[in-house]
Amino acid sequence: MSEARQLVRWTWETYLEWEAQQPIRYELVDGQVYAMGGGTNEHDTIGNNLRGELRERLRGKPCRPHGRDLKVRAGLDGRYPDALIDCGRRVPGALHAQEPVAVFEVLSKSTAWIDQGLKLRAYDATPSIHTYVLINQDEPRAMVYRRDENGRLGIQNAQLLEGTGASIDIPELELVLPFAALYEGLDYPV
Repeated sequence: MSEARQLVRWTWETYLEWEAQQPIRYELVDGQVYAMGGGTNEHDTIGNNLRGELRERLRGKPCRPHGRDLKVRAGLDGRYPDALIDCGRRVPGALHAQEPVAVFEVLSKSTAWIDQGLKLRAYDATPSIHTYVLINQDEPRAMVYRRDENGRLGIQNAQLLEGTGASIDIPELELVLPFAALYEGLDYPV
């Protein structure tokens, strides 16, 4: 007779303590930990362009951009978005954003369903996040999710942006991110 295996459900605190000792990054998803994978040249190019644009456009403002090394507590999960904007107080040595207000993911074919479903629900459970942006790596296209009048982050208040002339507008932060800058260095048909 085989013995049923019980999975240990990780708490946020246990996860933070354990992951801080690991040589690679792990995400906490539904009480389990998962190693982070790599990405394509396009994914990396868009991510670097995005983080550069955020750094430049937020310079001198109270909110700060962060990259793939700072995690976000999303509901009960711990996620590493490709970029984020944190408007919380600066805490030396913090392992996660204090008050994430915008989160950005560059979509890949293998994880798009996670970004569009599981992560959307997790970010919805984090009230400080008012904007969630999914940037397509295969063509100039992005989906921007914003909180609605009921405080929900979801498809009911989403905006699809397409074409090299489009831009992502986050008025709460007086921030405009043109696709021309995000997709710089990549060749897509106009």
